[in-house]
Amino acid sequence: MLFLQHILNGLLAGSYYLLIALGLSLIFSLGGIVNLAHGAFYAIGAYLAVTIGQRLGFTAAAFISPVAVGLLGVAVSGSSSGASTRRTRACRCWSPSGSRW
Repeated sequence: MLFLQHILNGLLAGSYYLLIALGLSLIFSLGGIVNLAHGAFYAIGAYLAVTIGQRLGFTAAAFISPVAVGLLGVAVSGSSSGASTRRTRACRCWSPSGSRW
């Protein structure tokens, strides 16, 4: 029984790492820039999940915290949309080997 519990805990931790890696690789493939703010959004989401979970329960936290972090991300990224397009254009000027396209 204890061995099965360790296996499930390992799979759960691995699934967390998988979701974080998928999010980082999706943002990198779309924008061409590693977005270091991902860690901050994960921390905010975890804090909201714990806070909401203590007050309203696990089910409410599982539904409310991802929506709240998503809305926060849209609000933050909407304010700097011009800067992100300029960085993307700058990244397309050079090939990975360093020579001009």
